[in-house]
Amino acid sequence: MTSLIIIFLVTGVISGFMAGLLGVGGGIIIVPISYFVLLYLGYSLEYVMHIAIASSLGVICFTSISSIRSHIKLKNVNFIILRTWAPGIALGSILGSYCASIISGEILVNIFIFLAFLIALNMAFQRNPIIITKDLPSSKPFNLIISSLIGFISVLIGIGGGSFSVPTLTMFSKKIHEAVGTSATLGFFIAFPGAIILMFSGADIDGLPPFSIGYLNLAIVLLISSTSIFTANLGAKVSVNINKITLRRIFSIFLLFTCLSLIIEHYII
Repeated sequence: MTSLIIIFLVTGVISGFMAGLLGVGGGIIIVPISYFVLLYLGYSLEYVMHIAIASSLGVICFTSISSIRSHIKLKNVNFIILRTWAPGIALGSILGSYCASIISGEILVNIFIFLAFLIALNMAFQRNPIIITKDLPSSKPFNLIISSLIGFISVLIGIGGGSFSVPTLTMFSKKIHEAVGTSATLGFFIAFPGAIILMFSGADIDGLPPFSIGYLNLAIVLLISSTSIFTANLGAKVSVNINKITLRRIFSIFLLFTCLSLIIEHYII
């Protein structure tokens, strides 16, 4: 029990710092660690991934609040983008979390492996952002589609969306610090509705871990959040003065090893 507590506390330290620093990394760290821990404890593969995703979203609700406060003070949040994208982000999260609740655990693992692999490749090889326009599209329906897709895909793997919203915003000529800060804020609109829906959708499942409300496990959320809320704030402050290229590549290597571990556990062992 002590070892498990330490694992989740350390997970909070790392995931919070990476979330604040890069605008990505919180959920992409929390989900696989929670998944492996729950498997080690003997819980069924059928709902282990659902618990990991829901609990990650619960953590992001707390982490994003801490990160948002720091980014607002640093003037990294673009409130025009926030007003434009937040409705679509929330809509995508609602639809995605409902889909996650009815998809099998095996398929969710495969989705996570595929998307995490794409994120790792992007972080490893993209040195400079690809610019396609000088600003957000003027079309409201187009913005709704973009933001809904980000919310939908992100909630399926239990992340706050930075892995998709940061590169998307930079493609629309937004500076990296502005993209990171705005992405961190949008993360709350992904995590909160997603966590709520997964709490209700898992309410009738038997055999879930102690302290679970539906698929969301309060023990995991509280342990990871207790450290991540502090390190997210630190990561946001450090993000202003650090060159992120090397760090992104190191993080991409971590993601690739995570994908490999999931493949070995899921298909070989």
